[in-house]
Amino acid sequence: MSSQRQMRFGELIRSLISECILVEDFYNLNISIKSITVSFVKMSKDLRMANIYIMPLGGHDQNRIINKLNDNKYIFQKFLSKAKLNSKFTPKIHFFLDDTFDEAEKIEKLLLNEKVKRDLNE
Repeated sequence: MSSQRQMRFGELIRSLISECILVEDFYNLNISIKSITVSFVKMSKDLRMANIYIMPLGGHDQNRIINKLNDNKYIFQKFLSKAKLNSKFTPKIHFFLDDTFDEAEKIEKLLLNEKVKRDLNE
């Protein structure tokens, strides 16, 4: 369970990463960086690590985009270091694929199963 401080700092990092995606020049990535949604950021207890969960629009080239972002995370680190975070450290960032949409779809399919519907009605 995340503390209030972790959630507040994670939300600040999420907004800064989203802003970085819009502002910075990613000419060398060869991907459509503007079509990425930053879902949420999970911070470590000491606020030194930030796990950033993203989802490309339409879900295309997910693994390639994650690899490109992790390879070029220095751009985001530099952007965060220039921002006024009111923290001793600039968190180290790692990008991960947000699979909550896939999990929600899997649960929805299970709930639409005839056997499950029968059990829920009883």
